[in-house]
Amino acid sequence: MVAIKEVDMQNVFDVCDLTTNKDGVGTVMEEYLCCNAVSVAESKFDLTMHPKALYADDTLIGFFMYRHTEEDAGTATICRFMIDHAFQGKGLGRQALHCILEYLKAQGIQTVVLMIDDANKIAKSLYLSFGFSFTGKIDKGEYYYQLKL
Repeated sequence: MVAIKEVDMQNVFDVCDLTTNKDGVGTVMEEYLCCNAVSVAESKFDLTMHPKALYADDTLIGFFMYRHTEEDAGTATICRFMIDHAFQGKGLGRQALHCILEYLKAQGIQTVVLMIDDANKIAKSLYLSFGFSFTGKIDKGEYYYQLKL
C-alpha cells in the first residue's frame, strides 16, 4: 500500500537520491523532469509548493510535489511525480497516483492539473487511464492535462 509522508530531516537525503535514470545515477535534469533536490529547493523559496515522499509500506519509492494557492483554492497542480527506477514496472506508479488523488481530494481539491512531456508515453497512458484530459495548453514543451475530482 502506498502512503504519502512529509519530506523532512529524516528522509530528505533519501528523497534527493531517488532517480528515474535507468542506471540509478541521479542527474540534475533527468529524461523527463528535474531531480528531486531541485524540487525540494524550489519549495523552500515558493511556499505554494508542497513536496511529499511516497512510500510502499516502509520503503521510500517516489516523490511528488504540487502547487496550491489561496487564490485558486479548489485547484492543485502536480508539478513533479516520479517513481524511483528500482520500483518502476511494478504497478506502484498507478497505486501512488491513486493515493495522490485521494490525498488531494481530502484536502478539498476539486481539480488537478499536471504537465507532461508528450514523449513520455508511459506517464501519458497512466494519466489518461485515470481520466485526465488534454486541455489544449502547451507551454515550454509541456502538455497540460486536467482531471475533475
